[in-house]
Amino acid sequence: MGSGSDLDFERLKTQGVKVYYLHVCKRKLWWFSHGIEMEQASDLVALGRLLHRHSYPREHRRELMLDNLVRVDLIAPGIVREVKHSRKLIVAARAQLLYYLYYLKLRGLELQGSLNFPRERRREEVRLTPQAERAVRRWLYEVHEIEQAGTPPRGEYSGICRNCAYSELCWG
Repeated sequence: MGSGSDLDFERLKTQGVKVYYLHVCKRKLWWFSHGIEMEQASDLVALGRLLHRHSYPREHRRELMLDNLVRVDLIAPGIVREVKHSRKLIVAARAQLLYYLYYLKLRGLELQGSLNFPRERRREEVRLTPQAERAVRRWLYEVHEIEQAGTPPRGEYSGICRNCAYSELCWG
């Protein structure tokens, strides 16, 4: 790849869920990055998987796995869709989708994004702008820093902690 930032991307590329966790809880990101995966037992995660799998059954979609790292849903020509349970964590959902769009752009595919909330019957278009690209690069450095830390970042209790699969580790 050409420029230095592209080379950094090859070193820093990560799973989309880590970009999502960066915006939800840095402590959760650290646990997940260190192989402590509590999500398997989460009813909310299971609900999200079901919603993703069974929403929009009439639409043709194709799952695309890149580098054994990133899995995106392609729908219609040129659109990457991310399905979420609710808009409660919309900032994190946008960040995850922007990361996917950036990842695909560096692979030669310039696509648009669509955040979908089927239970709320809402959709939001997401576009990768130059400003968003700069933000994605910053997020990748931040994810990397958190992953390299010897201990989890200091936690701050918030309303989302009540339903978090990692709540016992942080507050138990």
